[in-house]
Amino acid sequence: MKRRSIDKRYIFFRDMQKCYYCHKNLKLKQITLDHYLPKSMGGTDDYFNLVTCCKRCNKYKARTIPVDVEEVHMKFLIQAIVDGKITTSIKNVKSISLIHLINRITFVESKGSISEIRGEDFPLYIEKNRVIRADGKVMDYLVGGNQIED
Repeated sequence: MKRRSIDKRYIFFRDMQKCYYCHKNLKLKQITLDHYLPKSMGGTDDYFNLVTCCKRCNKYKARTIPVDVEEVHMKFLIQAIVDGKITTSIKNVKSISLIHLINRITFVESKGSISEIRGEDFPLYIEKNRVIRADGKVMDYLVGGNQIED
């Protein structure tokens, strides 16, 4: 998979310059990017589904699905939002608005090229590291700045 070097560099530093699996220290030139949830199993190319990996671990992992995929996706999704790597293509919605939703996110599920992010009262849909759709009360909140009722 080809990615711009800035993307690879972000994931490399996010993962503390180590293989996510064996924790071996790596140089940027030595890494591969692994789809934590394999593409063949519905994984996406989003930041929260990519980890830094040495070539040996990438080959060994192959198409296996890690047992903690939901937790890892949630952790890296939140990190990508905080780091400003998840943007939005929704008219009148700024990416900074997404930060206010972090504590409300309860679930991340990849479905082919699109990931669904759910909270108690909203879904967001992400494709290629961009929020492409928001439904329910969250859309009013993101566009109008209104509080989401608890």
